[in-house]
Amino acid sequence: MKHFSTLLLAMSLAACGPIPDVEPKSDEATATALYRVTFEATWSAATHPGSYPVGAHFSPLMGASHAHDAEAGLFRPGLAASTGIKNMAEIGNNTALRAEINTLITQGKAFRLLDGRAATASPGSLTDTIRLSRSHPALTVVTMIAPSPDWFAALETHDLLTTTGWTASLRVPATFYDAGTDSGPDYTSPDQPTTPAQPIRAALTPAAPVGYFRLERIK
Repeated sequence: MKHFSTLLLAMSLAACGPIPDVEPKSDEATATALYRVTFEATWSAATHPGSYPVGAHFSPLMGASHAHDAEAGLFRPGLAASTGIKNMAEIGNNTALRAEINTLITQGKAFRLLDGRAATASPGSLTDTIRLSRSHPALTVVTMIAPSPDWFAALETHDLLTTTGWTASLRVPATFYDAGTDSGPDYTSPDQPTTPAQPIRAALTPAAPVGYFRLERIK
């Protein structure tokens, strides 16, 4: 009887086939990362003598965590600005850009929206948080330089996930961009719509950056 029971157990195991290896659980602690994003506005009469305008300020931050893919970012130098980028750069209105980012999220190209609600005088600072994921480890953040025709400061597509893990902290100068939609030559020039619109381009590097983006992983 004992021999018969052993035989039945062996036959049952054979019928079930080989026992598969159990896949290790993903490391939930590193699947996503939460970052504090601070824009340090350093633009002042001291850093930019002769061109610093009265009422200098920056619009609320707007950004997204997204795939490290050309089609997933908020803009591309060398291509025309979207309506969202145009409105942000010209008048500091983020409504259309917010909708564009939400569309990217729906399409799976972006992960989270960074939607700042406060502007700041310059010098000054703006702070918000945003979560990134392994499949969306890049980050783009923009803010209008004001007053200006259509100029904006940006942090673009910094991949914060390296081969050794998430970057703990980073501080980089903001890139100064011309949206290509207004031809005014100076900060306080009246509206001069560019027809047809020109591609977005990095403006000539001023004497000093207008600000810095500081990124700190907080979770």
